[in-house]
Amino acid sequence: MRSIPHFLRRLFILVMIASLFALGLSLGVTSAARAAALGNGSVTDPNIVYTGRWDLGSATAAVPNWTGGYLQTAFTGTTVKVKAREAVNFYASVDGGPDVFYAGVKGTVTLTPQPLPQGTHTLRVSYRSGDTVFQGLVLDTGAGTVAPRVPSGLIEFVGDSITAGALTDRLALDSYGWKTGERLGMRHTQIARSGYCLVGKDGCVGLATQFFKTASTGDQNWDFSRYQASAVVINLGTNDIGHGVTGPEFQSAYTGLLRDIRAKYPNAALFAVQTLKKRYVTETKAAVSARNAAGDAKVSYVDTTGWLTDGTDYEDGNGHPNEAGHTKFADRLAPIIAAKLGTAHGSASPKTAAPLKAAASPRTAAPLKAAAPGRPGDPNIRFTGRWDTKSSATAYTPYWAGAYFRTGFTGRTVKLQQRNAIDLWASIDGGPATFYDEAKGTVNLTPAPLAAGNHTLQVNYQVVAGSYHGDAVFQGLTLDSGATTFAPAAPKNLIEFVGDSITVGTTTSQNARTAYGWLIGERLGADHTQIAQGGAALVDTADDRMSLEQQFTKLNPNAATPDWDFSRYQASAVVINLGTNDVGRGVTSAQFQASYASLLRKVRTAYPNAWIFGLRTFSGRFGTETKAAVTASGDARASYVDTTGWLAADDLSDSVHPNDKGHRAIADRLAPVISGRLPGHRT
Repeated sequence: MRSIPHFLRRLFILVMIASLFALGLSLGVTSAARAAALGNGSVTDPNIVYTGRWDLGSATAAVPNWTGGYLQTAFTGTTVKVKAREAVNFYASVDGGPDVFYAGVKGTVTLTPQPLPQGTHTLRVSYRSGDTVFQGLVLDTGAGTVAPRVPSGLIEFVGDSITAGALTDRLALDSYGWKTGERLGMRHTQIARSGYCLVGKDGCVGLATQFFKTASTGDQNWDFSRYQASAVVINLGTNDIGHGVTGPEFQSAYTGLLRDIRAKYPNAALFAVQTLKKRYVTETKAAVSARNAAGDAKVSYVDTTGWLTDGTDYEDGNGHPNEAGHTKFADRLAPIIAAKLGTAHGSASPKTAAPLKAAASPRTAAPLKAAAPGRPGDPNIRFTGRWDTKSSATAYTPYWAGAYFRTGFTGRTVKLQQRNAIDLWASIDGGPATFYDEAKGTVNLTPAPLAAGNHTLQVNYQVVAGSYHGDAVFQGLTLDSGATTFAPAAPKNLIEFVGDSITVGTTTSQNARTAYGWLIGERLGADHTQIAQGGAALVDTADDRMSLEQQFTKLNPNAATPDWDFSRYQASAVVINLGTNDVGRGVTSAQFQASYASLLRKVRTAYPNAWIFGLRTFSGRFGTETKAAVTASGDARASYVDTTGWLAADDLSDSVHPNDKGHRAIADRLAPVISGRLPGHRT
């Protein structure tokens, strides 16, 4: 065989070296990008998901309140340790395995005495008793946390010792609530404590009021913007009988609790469970009937007759189920909840789900071409708000609150193509918005065909934030054969509302749709956006709370990149309502005013011709600093709006958030102020 010429051998070697060098660079970039996405395992690590009512006010100690709270994350490497302050009892599950009990441990506790294989793993930790304080994770050198896949649905179980799992071996983990949530592949909370009643009387703590608090004791109100429940199961009345609670007292309190929970969870299915000892059955049924008669069709009574057997399914004679009894309870309850919520909630358990993969960067995606009628990219579909239209040619994703799309279409029917489950509202021909709960696949928006001709459609999705992780992805419309779309009327003005959960519309009946920003936009015939998220603050501090002074210029409220392309639309007016959440975070007056001034500059750069309104927060927090920042800006097209006296006590659903009536009151006051500054809309 003839030998390979010398020059060819040298050429081959050079090509191989170059290829290996290029591969090394590629691997280096990938590793760097991956490292940048890894969390550090600290209390404030965004890749750690807390389920339940956790106190996250400290950057170094997270405290679960009530019972059955837990945290989840995914991590790389081969080992994981959890840091405990003082002696504590907790359960830990790695890679979906059994919950291992750690009794009386403290300091740095290893959860992997046998190292795991290299790769990505999952972790869940649930605290039982003792010094229930999570202080972070310790991982291998170079390892980090990864965002875990968690279900979008959440069930809240409200009750006493039975719901808390009292007398079972593992307490909360053996209770019917925990078992039901796991069976349905949903997150779950247990707002329950032994000895509690519905009615606060004769020394018994009443969950009719304590349910709305952060902890089982104390007066601090819980921030319901932290998560939204898909379902709430109430099992109360067992203990009231021993505290002299009369039938009318019980019925009144139960009706009020159902009403007040509805105000916090506008879209949840509520279940009133007959107590196992059949106490206050008539009154519980009457409370459900009263709410149904008031127009709340998503409240149901659950008859538990015959579910458990005396002598075999109980730990004692006081009605506490044993583990087998709790399992039977879950066996009967889970299908009832699933039937109300739909099969979308029967998804894989977070124990077995793989970590989410990162989406493609919108910066690198190619520009979209005009698409067929009704498909993403159709120029006749107008997307209002911050939509990601670059990452995918077949799926558009809205960010922030209150984004929507409008289009015109011909024919008699229209269907919406959804990827996975999401709550949405659709309005046809300017009619009332119809709510579609956990819609997915092909969603028929015209079950009764329309008259032949031209029609209009508006669709907006539930705000995806906090605990709600629905799949807000538009994949197109299906029209009649031969039908097409046409461009809808385009308003002359767009108003952008910048704020926190109040601007989102948290605690109102339809979230963003019933918030003052949406109401004002519709009233003034203007397009409208809500650049707002629950819990958002103005000032960027170390507690990891989202800062709108930082995130206003971003596509996604929860991502540092990419920047939003402000050439996509120009606002005629911008309304800023921030400062409510900055209180209690160590923000000084000077810091707030400086950050407000910075945000005003960013808004002016983004929208050179917009009128900017700086609202005094409705609680009055940082009102002086807001006014000073607007005045000091010297911007002739910026105004301070004094909101003193705009809201009365009955305009609030809690101490902070306006209810539907309150948002209408704000719109009544603010709409004339804005309209007087809109081009072509003087009053």
